[in-house]
Amino acid sequence: MKTKLTLLTLLTLLTFVGVGCLSKSVPRQSIGASHFGRLVGGPVIESPITGGWVRPHPGAFWWDNIEKEKGQTYDWSEADREVSYWQERDQAILATIWPYAQWDQDACHPKDKKVKHPFGDEMIKMYSICHVEPFQNWVRAMAERYDGDGIDDMPGLKYPITHWEIGNEPDLQTKDLTFFQSGAGAYAEIFRLAFDEIKAASPNAKVLFAGMSGMEMSSINYWRGVFFTERTRGDIGNIHSISASDQFFTKEYNDFWKGVGRDTQSFWVTEALVGSLDVNWDEDMKAQKTFIGYVSAFANGAEKVFDVGKNDPTGGPGEKAEQTFELLIKTIDGFDTVERLSEHAVKFTIGKKTVFALWNGASVPEEIKGKVEVIYYNGTKNRMNVSEVDTTKPLFIIP
Repeated sequence: MKTKLTLLTLLTLLTFVGVGCLSKSVPRQSIGASHFGRLVGGPVIESPITGGWVRPHPGAFWWDNIEKEKGQTYDWSEADREVSYWQERDQAILATIWPYAQWDQDACHPKDKKVKHPFGDEMIKMYSICHVEPFQNWVRAMAERYDGDGIDDMPGLKYPITHWEIGNEPDLQTKDLTFFQSGAGAYAEIFRLAFDEIKAASPNAKVLFAGMSGMEMSSINYWRGVFFTERTRGDIGNIHSISASDQFFTKEYNDFWKGVGRDTQSFWVTEALVGSLDVNWDEDMKAQKTFIGYVSAFANGAEKVFDVGKNDPTGGPGEKAEQTFELLIKTIDGFDTVERLSEHAVKFTIGKKTVFALWNGASVPEEIKGKVEVIYYNGTKNRMNVSEVDTTKPLFIIP
């Protein structure tokens, strides 16, 4: 897989040549406490989220990047470098496991069609697993290496990888982009195998399903098949929204997630990109939509949301949206509870502090009295009487 290795090598070079200042050290227990994450890799090699989350994409956890030939000694070099880089920056890692080795694929899919590598130019196969035991051994060894229990750990591991994601958008199988070539039952089997091995090595680890590529009927039907086959395993749901939904599909996915019997489990948005496929928003509108998207996603039940932003091939929604993203982190991250008050009003509690998010002319809640601090989506701040607040555009009110 020559091109993929080249991309990973490039990322490694970027991380050591083009790095900025390291973040100030934060308490270990705070790492991963954030509700915000960032898709990283390619052009994005830093994160503004103190103790936040990163999702390396594609990341180094490819089966045939580590076990290059069947039975060969595992090569952890790329994965170790990636883990070390983000741990130096006090970021919790959501690690994506890519269950593909071409030596494995060729064993039981010798004549099956190849597709273009989703992160390169070569043609590869991404079907169900042929060699079950070697796959299980690899996943268990990987979970053991990064679980931080002092047994066979990566040298220099600062803290464990606690969350693993099995694959990426297996329901997306199009002419232009494919991440998996088999059906829902095959993905469920891969998930089962990986889940059991991760839990055997690291019982407290959490395992996410791959991100659902959207809420189109084809995706819904695919994932219904997954959950029909795999009813018990899995800890956290996962939805993606790329320039498709003002609220990152969180309302629809929350309903779907509960509908397949997962109402006691949380879900994450591991790819969130503001934008529209139908309307050409200017940068200011994208900043407003960034505010609305994240606030709404949390109000709709998302536990964590990962920004795609500059990692998108288009360059992302722009600098104003980036600034709004950072404002959201600064203002509401660490919230303990979130409550939707109306369609355009959300209440966050952060310790003893209360923050209200309002937009689209929402009425100011009656409980807010007197002078308040107002922070607009673009970072402008003001202190005024609550009766003077205009909620036409997105803003925070802090009593």
